Amino acid sequence: MNTTTHTLTPDHQSRLQRELDEGEEIRWVAQPLERLLIRKARVGWGIALIAACLFGGLFVLIGALEHFFPSRDPYRDPPVWGPIIFGVVVMLAGACSLPLFIHNAKTVARETIYAITEKRAIILVAKKNGSITERDYRGDELIHLARNEEPDGTGTLTFESARGAGASSGTTSRHKFQAIEDVIEVERMLRTQFGDS
Repeated sequence: MNTTTHTLTPDHQSRLQRELDEGEEIRWVAQPLERLLIRKARVGWGIALIAACLFGGLFVLIGALEHFFPSRDPYRDPPVWGPIIFGVVVMLAGACSLPLFIHNAKTVARETIYAITEKRAIILVAKKNGSITERDYRGDELIHLARNEEPDGTGTLTFESARGAGASSGTTSRHKFQAIEDVIEVERMLRTQFGDS
């Protein structure tokens, strides 16, 4: 197994250790790669910008049509500039939102911890305000592993989990280790430890 295990900051290391059972050993630990999350954020921003331009452009078009083709009803005075201003504001907001997307990507990379022990897979989110969200997945809960791998070996490992009786009733939830290195090796580790799913 050549999977790289990353070194966490002391704060993150202590947070993760606190979640472990007595005698539980970490086999692999990592955090999302910031550069991959930023690249994904840029793509998401591009899609959001297109949507904002289409939505805002519709209002600009409505205002322009009202201006160039006014109603012949003398008692009706349509708000020409209102839709135009609103549409322009929507498009400008979309264009200026890239820093927010990038900031969110950096925050996710900084606050998220992934770990695999001999008992379970763990996703830990430790926020600046001190709050912690922890999810763990035992071997008999991990089903339907799916890998999305980039040419450089990085990628995202998606899996579904079924809790107790939920597994028999078909109730599952999807989770992922996103933007990690050696994604195929992490997948092999999970399959080796918890069985093919």
